[in-house]
Amino acid sequence: MPAETLRLLPERVGLPRGRAALSETEVGEAHRARIMQAVTDEVAEGGYARTTVAGITARARISRTTFYRWFAGKEEAFAAAHEAISEQLVQVIRDQAATIPDSAWEQRIALGVRALALSLEARPTFARSFMVEVHGAGERLAEQRDRVVDRHARSLARVADLAEAAGAPVRIPTEWEVVGAIGATEELFARRIRHTPPRRRLVLTNLVDPVVTIHTALLRPQ
Repeated sequence: MPAETLRLLPERVGLPRGRAALSETEVGEAHRARIMQAVTDEVAEGGYARTTVAGITARARISRTTFYRWFAGKEEAFAAAHEAISEQLVQVIRDQAATIPDSAWEQRIALGVRALALSLEARPTFARSFMVEVHGAGERLAEQRDRVVDRHARSLARVADLAEAAGAPVRIPTEWEVVGAIGATEELFARRIRHTPPRRRLVLTNLVDPVVTIHTALLRPQ
């Protein structure tokens, strides 16, 4: 898996002039991406409550007019960034799990959890913003976070369903059990992120084993 899988900025984010100039659509996409990256960086650095539109526009090097062309305020910009990274994380986990046969459900879980840990380790700004600061970002982000948890829970439940269909011995967990397992994972990761000073290297891979233990315990037949 690439060291830095998650990204908000496209590969080409500059705004060149002349023959190499970006199209109007590309310019708009670059502005939107820079806003989402800037709000994420501002939140990770100073916290959601202290983040301002002025700080976001200064970091993104855009005008307030450009900012409001894309977003109604910092909440909407942060929500867009959170949604984008959350979708990428779900895909990263699914892609890793897909490399293992459906019947080998324990290995699939282990690979998925490790992919999550490595992705967040490589992007500590995303980790702090979307695993810690998101909890203080208001009702809209709370509801959006619930949907993300549900998405991960459905993925875990699907691992069990596919294993059963492949003839592997597996227990099918309830809806609340998989939601609880995902919630436990988020709490362990968030606690480690909170306790890691900003300039210290974020290490999450040593949480893989306990998280895998939680997940596999749900699916292991009694």
